[in-house]
Amino acid sequence: MLFKASLLTLALAIFPSAHAFSGKTARIMPIGASITNGVGSSHGNGYRDDLYNLLANDGNTVNMVGRQKAGDFHDPDNEGYPGAIISEVNDRSQEAMPIMRPNVATILVGTNDMSRSIDLAGAPDRIWKLIDDVLNWEWLTMVVVATLPPNANGDTNARIDAFNAALPGVVQRFNDQGRWVLLADAHSVVGLGDLVDGTHPNDAAFERIGRKFYEAIQEGERRGWLADVFGAPP
Repeated sequence: MLFKASLLTLALAIFPSAHAFSGKTARIMPIGASITNGVGSSHGNGYRDDLYNLLANDGNTVNMVGRQKAGDFHDPDNEGYPGAIISEVNDRSQEAMPIMRPNVATILVGTNDMSRSIDLAGAPDRIWKLIDDVLNWEWLTMVVVATLPPNANGDTNARIDAFNAALPGVVQRFNDQGRWVLLADAHSVVGLGDLVDGTHPNDAAFERIGRKFYEAIQEGERRGWLADVFGAPP
C-alpha cells in the first residue's frame, strides 16, 4: 500500500490536470520487449494504437518509429523485442536512435529481468542507463518510462513490485538534472485478471496503458518538453 500511495502522490504532483494539445508532431519510439511489441493483444498493437489515436484525435501529427513491425493498424513500427532484457533492449535502442530520431520515447521494459531474476539489485541502474543513453543524442527527446504490469507468478510479482518502487527515484534523478523524463504508472491500471497468460495484458488493459502514456506526454508538452522533430521522417 505504501508503494501505491507514493506513486499516487507522485502522479498527482506530476500531472495536476489534463492538458490536451494540438498542432504538434510526435515522433514516438516505443521501446521494450514483448509488451511493447503487443503480445497479448488480439490485434497485436498493444498500447501503441491507443496512444497514437489519443494524440491524433487531439489534432497532432503522430509517427510511430522503430525497426520492428507488429499489429494490424497502419503505423505498426516499434522497438519491442519479445524475450529481451533491459540491457539487450538498451543495445537495440541505441542502434535505432540515430535512424529514428524520436522526440518522444515510451519505455516499458524489465519484466523479463524480473521473471528470470537477473541482477535484481542492479535493475534500477540498468533502466537508468537505458534512459540516459536515449537522452544523450544531439536532439531533444522526452522519455516516458512506465511501471511494469503485475504478474501471475508470485515470486515474479514481488520482484516487479520492488522494481516499480525504485522507478520514481530513477525519474527524480533525471528531473533533478533538468532532464525530460516522466513516469507513467501502467501498473496501477492492470490487474491480475487483465493478463491473458499471466504476463501480457489484454486489449482493455493495453488501452488503459496507452492512456497513461498519453497523460504523461500531455504533461511533458505542458512543461515544454515536446521538441521539434529532428530531420526528415525515417
